Amino acid sequence: MKLRNRGRGKVTLALLCMCIAALLLAGFRNGAGGETVTASAAADVIISEGAGLEQGLELLVTAGRKSTEPGSPLRLVLKWQGEYSGNAAESAEAAAGLAERLGLGTPEHSEEDGHTTFRAAASFNPSGKISMFWSGIDQSSSYVIVTLETADLLKATAFQAAAQEAGVQMQAAGIEPEWNVSLQGVASTQGTPREALVHTEQAIAAAVSGMQAVEEYEDETTYSRSYSVPGLARYVSSGKHAVAMQTAVHKNGNNNSNRVTIGLPLITIEY
Repeated sequence: MKLRNRGRGKVTLALLCMCIAALLLAGFRNGAGGETVTASAAADVIISEGAGLEQGLELLVTAGRKSTEPGSPLRLVLKWQGEYSGNAAESAEAAAGLAERLGLGTPEHSEEDGHTTFRAAASFNPSGKISMFWSGIDQSSSYVIVTLETADLLKATAFQAAAQEAGVQMQAAGIEPEWNVSLQGVASTQGTPREALVHTEQAIAAAVSGMQAVEEYEDETTYSRSYSVPGLARYVSSGKHAVAMQTAVHKNGNNNSNRVTIGLPLITIEY
C-alpha cells in the first residue's frame, strides 16, 4: 500500500496542538513548558497537508472518547516518518543532530540485518515517551521514524510541545515526514469483537459522513475494518480503495476485555 495525500504543502503539528487542546485539556497548552523559538517560528510558515491532521485528530479523539470506557486511559501514538538523502557519514551526523535537537541525547549505533541504525529515546512527562529510529536503506538514503506516545492522553501535559517540535526538527534535518496516528483504549462494549466494532462505527459515523467500509479482517479474537472517508484528506491506496481510517477490536485473553484501536489513515500499533 502506498501512502498519499490529497492536500499539498508541508507538514506541521501546530494544528494537532490546537485540536487536542480544544478537545481535551486547557492544561495541555499551559503545561507544555513553553515552545522553543525554533519550533514556534518555523510553525508559522509550515502548512498542514490539506489540513488533514487537525481534522483527523478531532475525529480520532471524538470517536475514541465515545467508544471507550468513560475515564479509562486513552493511549495515543503519533508517528512522523520519512526518508533522508545522504551517505553514511552524512546520515550519522544528521541522526546525531536530530536526536540532540529532540532532547534524546546521543543515539545508540548498531548494525541490524545489514543496515546501519541509530536509536534514541527519552521521557518527556510521567506518561509520555519520544523515540527516534534511523535506519540506512542503501548507500545514499535512510528511513527515519520519530514516535511520540502517551499512555494516557488526559495526563500528557507536555505532549503538545514535544509533538510540534518533532515535526519541525525532522524538516530541519532535511526530512519531509508524513504522519499517522493511532488511539487505543478499553472498549465501552464488552461483547464480541464484532459487536464492539459496530458500536465504534456508530460513534464515528455520528461525527463523519460518507464513511464506507472497504476491507475487513476477522479471526477468533480480532475484528477489523478499514474505510474510505471522502472528507478526510489523508489516505492510503489499497487496491482500488482509498483507505482513510481503520478500526479494530481485540479480545484481551488475560482479562477477557475488548480493546479498541482507531488509526488514521491506518493502525500502525499492535491491536
